[in-house]
Amino acid sequence: MKNPFKKWNKKRQAEETIPPVTEEPKSEQIAEESAPLPADKSGDDGFTEWARTQTRGGIERRERNDIFEAYSVFGTDTEGNLLVRLYHRYPEHEKEFSLSYSRKLSFEEFNRRLLTELDRGDLKFSKYLSCIEKAHPDKNSEAAGELSESDEAILRDFCEAADILQNKTYLHSGSVFRCECESAVGAERLNLWFRRPLPYDALDEEIGGVKKDLIDGFDIDNLWIMGIFNRLRERCGKIQVWRLTSEWTIEQESLCLFAAQEFPGLGGILLIAVGEADSFKHFGFYSLDFSKK
Repeated sequence: MKNPFKKWNKKRQAEETIPPVTEEPKSEQIAEESAPLPADKSGDDGFTEWARTQTRGGIERRERNDIFEAYSVFGTDTEGNLLVRLYHRYPEHEKEFSLSYSRKLSFEEFNRRLLTELDRGDLKFSKYLSCIEKAHPDKNSEAAGELSESDEAILRDFCEAADILQNKTYLHSGSVFRCECESAVGAERLNLWFRRPLPYDALDEEIGGVKKDLIDGFDIDNLWIMGIFNRLRERCGKIQVWRLTSEWTIEQESLCLFAAQEFPGLGGILLIAVGEADSFKHFGFYSLDFSKK
């Protein structure tokens, strides 16, 4: 009996011997995939750079997860507009940084973005002050500045003299002096952060996500923080106290923020934030922490 599939098999074998036709990719596709992204040429359009943040990385979810790097540039154009520009690239594609966006900002927005970068640790305090001075040169910024070594010694002596605190460790970043400690009874972990006011401080404005209440020092509901207030009151000419309450968490953690005037040896106004160590992470750059280093 003849094989009824013999003829069909011969035809299929003949088709398999013919090499498949491959379609040449379009020249536009080749150029798009191989051409590097344009480099940073911000100086060609009248943009003047004042500060550049540290390059940060992350993962961007698109059709797949792409690793990316980005940095921001702050400055002005020939018309005096305040600008922020974001540059990004994808190292896995070996492409250069390209401009992601360029935005004109009001002074308040400009300041807020700078504070965000300070909070991340991607902008130095000196660069922040330089940008603010250029953006608003008429503003008196004498109250702002880094804490010197002599300032640090004065603050350390203050903390050491507080016998209600123990197991103290100190961190100093130039713009913030921190004392991490425990209460004398109960070992309640506390942080004390000292800094000078900024030329445009969030203390003077509404704080997003933070409820701010001006209270009397004797309304402080924590025994150990009350003790710190009393020691400041003995030394300083005047103290204002704010209770800051986080609106982002169910627990609504709170901190006390003191504005102490005429602190001996320092002068001017000194801001001191005091609270449980774990609560500080719920209060961002706009209320307390403009340098986490």
